[in-house]
Amino acid sequence: MLQILINTVDKNKYKYTVKEYSDAICLQCITGTPSTNNCIKYVEDNLIPNCPITKANLSCTEDICKTNIDSLKGRTTIKIPDHVTISEGLYKSLLE
Repeated sequence: MLQILINTVDKNKYKYTVKEYSDAICLQCITGTPSTNNCIKYVEDNLIPNCPITKANLSCTEDICKTNIDSLKGRTTIKIPDHVTISEGLYKSLLE
């Protein structure tokens, strides 16, 4: 028998209080959706004055929501595939 464990956002939310993750989500949106690591650097280096958010709050957010999709949208790129080359023997056999 195959069992699959699925972690959903709802299940992960029950681990933390609303105060722990809601402000951190707002902070990431307000600052232009940086990656979680960059946001932690901002908070630890005190680059955001009077910020009540801690590294633990951002870690809770990461655990609940995983990677912020908006922060990925600007960083993911489309890789151009290699050109397909067709040998002459194959091309001639297709024409016949």
